[in-house]
Amino acid sequence: MSAETVVTPLSAHTTAYLQPPGGWFRNNAGWFAGDDRVLLVDTCATERRSRWLLDAVERAAPGKPVSVVLTHGHGDHANGARLVAESGGAVLVSPETDRMVSSGPHTFPSAFVYSGWGDIQPPRDVEIVSERTTFDAGGRTAEVVPVPTTAHTGGDLVVWVPGDGVLFSGDLVFSGVTPLAVHGRISGWLEALRALEDFEARHLVPGHGPITSPAEAIAAVSEYLRWLLDSVTATEQPDFAALEREGRLRWPDWHDQERHAANLRVAHAEVHGRPLEIGPVMAAMIESAGGPIALDI
Repeated sequence: MSAETVVTPLSAHTTAYLQPPGGWFRNNAGWFAGDDRVLLVDTCATERRSRWLLDAVERAAPGKPVSVVLTHGHGDHANGARLVAESGGAVLVSPETDRMVSSGPHTFPSAFVYSGWGDIQPPRDVEIVSERTTFDAGGRTAEVVPVPTTAHTGGDLVVWVPGDGVLFSGDLVFSGVTPLAVHGRISGWLEALRALEDFEARHLVPGHGPITSPAEAIAAVSEYLRWLLDSVTATEQPDFAALEREGRLRWPDWHDQERHAANLRVAHAEVHGRPLEIGPVMAAMIESAGGPIALDI
């Protein structure tokens, strides 16, 4: 396992697996272990990092079979799913995530510079989760819960471990990292965040970044998403450059601030009822970053 990863036990049965600082393709994952088997929550962006994750699970729960739930279809969370399937474990996904993952892998070479992906071909077989589903790990259970709205993506899942008070939010929550809204709907995302509050979690594992209090983490993302919508509502032709500068000033410590350029355009399309043109949105983000983004993963 790399020194760049942080294994954080949250209880005797539930563990968070963090990849600081949480920027591009450095997602968080984790697992829930019972007497008989393990439920892994997400994988990693590269074959190497996903193998590090699976090695950490094996050290924590030796010999127990592992299944995985993918909170959504983005490659940083999903690219290692085939490794779980090839070991005999189930891969649990929403219907929308199935479509995204099966059409991949998506490495977006026009936006990112990187050559170390390894073998990240998608799994051949998955199990579809369309309603709240109980995972029995042997003596203890976790709940895989579909998000009813289009939020970060069109098929987000969260994992709730009620016995431990732990909620794995996937990318519904970013911590210290600029959220990314290009495959979702911001108003639906805000609705999903309100629903997360109902779990009353003691611990919330965000999709990216450090663990903070659940209330603090949800509030920070909610504030940002409301700012996006409010910033573009009053005019058909906003000054995106000025708004991006405002975002950078308001959240100066967040990683990946070029995402403001994309998110503001997503918000504008949503507020004014326009179809989202993903090409110009991504081009604006790449321009904000000064060119294609060199990945450090």
